[in-house]
Amino acid sequence: MTFRQWKLTSLGDSKYRETSAVTRAVAEMKRLEETNKRLSSALDQVVDVIAILEAGSGTLLYANSPFSQLFGSPGQRVPGHRFADLFECRPLAAALEQARLGQTWTGRASLRTPAGRSIAFEGAVAPVRDGEGRVESLVVRLRDITLEAEKDRHLRQIQKMNALGALAGGMAHDFNNLIGAILSAAELIEMQIEPDSPIQKRLEVIQRVGGRARDLSKQILNFSRRSDDTWTPFDLTELLTEVMTFLQTTLPRNVEVRGDLAKGIRILGDPSQVHQAIMNLGINGSQAMQPGGGILSIRLQPVETRQKAHDRPAPEPCVLLTIEDTGCGMGPETLERIFEPFFTTKEAGLGTGLGLSVVNDIIQGHGGNLQVFSEPGKGSSFKICLPLHQDLPARLGLNAAPLNISSNF
Repeated sequence: MTFRQWKLTSLGDSKYRETSAVTRAVAEMKRLEETNKRLSSALDQVVDVIAILEAGSGTLLYANSPFSQLFGSPGQRVPGHRFADLFECRPLAAALEQARLGQTWTGRASLRTPAGRSIAFEGAVAPVRDGEGRVESLVVRLRDITLEAEKDRHLRQIQKMNALGALAGGMAHDFNNLIGAILSAAELIEMQIEPDSPIQKRLEVIQRVGGRARDLSKQILNFSRRSDDTWTPFDLTELLTEVMTFLQTTLPRNVEVRGDLAKGIRILGDPSQVHQAIMNLGINGSQAMQPGGGILSIRLQPVETRQKAHDRPAPEPCVLLTIEDTGCGMGPETLERIFEPFFTTKEAGLGTGLGLSVVNDIIQGHGGNLQVFSEPGKGSSFKICLPLHQDLPARLGLNAAPLNISSNF
């Protein structure tokens, strides 16, 4: 047996230095890879869209997970895709050019994604410089603020409506004074003429039309004076009668308003909110029946306490309010989303998508529930169950035969 002679390697040997350098380089690469993974994982958790672009061509070098949620599939995040090809937005495109020149941009704008979705955003585009001060990449940060922008717009709309309501109330008060003067003058003339005078019939027309104008002015005044969060027992039958009169006066002439209201129905709540909910449903029904017109039916009946409406627990004792129209109706896809805030099937400028969402909130806030039945071409039926005020007398007939609440309307 022979043994090879051991060779001692000096720490200053060149081969040892090369091996040590390679070992350190590999360890450094592994450390950098781990650091990149942690940074990428952290950026994927933030809400904002973050992307890094090559400064010259604008191609994507990196994009976090929220980027694909906003601009499309993860395949669009791979290097080689130009960021500017993924949206339509002049302010953001100008911001990229500005950042290439070394200037940071911050602001708000709206863009359209490849899927056709329009969003509002706030963000920033900043240049990243190399050691010599040249812009080598761009960092883009965007935050989707569409919902916040819609809320702000709706708040401004509410403020406009409040101002309009105050203005309408003041005008209705002055208008009521003018109508009073006209009716008083008509009464004085009537007292001074003979009963068989030809002027008598004309005075009757003046008094009849003036009376209608005075009633309309009174409704506007009552509505403008109502305050929010005022819970009190009130007569729902009287409120519905007022709403029906108001709807018949304001809706297009090709819409007929029909009512079938049980008398003496009282509930506990805010009359202003309930008024708003019923008006919204009435106006929606009228719009669904255009341009041909149709019939808007409003029914109010007490419900047998042991009865449940469509397998849903009803408040006990309760009253059923049904608002139906003979309009275009809705399909299953629309029915699933009608109570979503900002969802609307109307054209731009004709609706905010908040009407039915507000109606649903009002009904639930009053301890009731709302169900909708509709088919395309067969109109829509909104059935609302509300708790009756507990001090109701027995004359309302709560022990009468149960009502048949059917989806066939």
